[in-house]
Amino acid sequence: MNVQKLTVLLEALRCGSITKAAEEMGYTQSGLTYAINSLENELGFPLLIRDTGGIHLSKEGREMLPGIEEMVACERRLVEKAKTILNRRGRVLSVCAYPSVSSTLLPGILADFNRDEPDVKVNIMVGSRDELINWLLDGTADFAIGGQVKLAGFDWMPLLRDPELAILPEDFPTEGMEAFPMEDFHKHPFIRPVYWADEAEMERQIEAYGIEPQFIVESPDNAPVIVMVEQGIGVSAIPKLTIPSYAVKIKTLPLEPPCGRVLGVNYRQGCMDDPCATRFLKHLKSYGRENL
Repeated sequence: MNVQKLTVLLEALRCGSITKAAEEMGYTQSGLTYAINSLENELGFPLLIRDTGGIHLSKEGREMLPGIEEMVACERRLVEKAKTILNRRGRVLSVCAYPSVSSTLLPGILADFNRDEPDVKVNIMVGSRDELINWLLDGTADFAIGGQVKLAGFDWMPLLRDPELAILPEDFPTEGMEAFPMEDFHKHPFIRPVYWADEAEMERQIEAYGIEPQFIVESPDNAPVIVMVEQGIGVSAIPKLTIPSYAVKIKTLPLEPPCGRVLGVNYRQGCMDDPCATRFLKHLKSYGRENL
């Protein structure tokens, strides 16, 4: 049984609403609902009753609650014990990040850290927003570099503003253009990628201008969107860091009005008690001062 699903259930109960719990934990509502439904399917009976007043435990859920709370608490104690043992054996830092972050800003940060801390091992995991949240909550990751998530017991530090750019086919006429007006998306087929929660600014801008997509791409990364633009199917707007250096058959322009997302690091409160984590956080702070 996945302890993370149990943690999600307890958080939903604390909030009294799946929607509110999703907002506080940084999940999508559908992702949190899926986790709870999956847990109930695994057990074979419902744990929650959903009605107009919110959510509350079913009869079976009330019977299960003490065991669920005990299992979550036990998992947390095991994670803390494992960290204590690792500290005795030689520190291993676990860092997770968005795909775009792992291939752009993370290598430079790690290179600087490695020069000062050559004996520290670093485990690197790459995943989506929901995966980063799961790795933080279950103790797999010490640091998650991506968009801000609101999790109890975790802090956030901004590192970089990543602008959204219009991406256009290679032969798109851009002579004399310094930026791409948002209203011009109405003139061309718009390819809409998945905008993660940290791209709420872009979501609001698309809504404000009434831009209706002709194509919607449900993909964890923007590679399919870029290929569609390269093929001249339409135009789109994606964060600068998600555009790989090998995407040579497109043009990019800043948006007018400008728009972007803030990337940073989420980390557990109290990590300053760990000298190794403290030194890594110091490198991240230095990077943030230089790039914000």
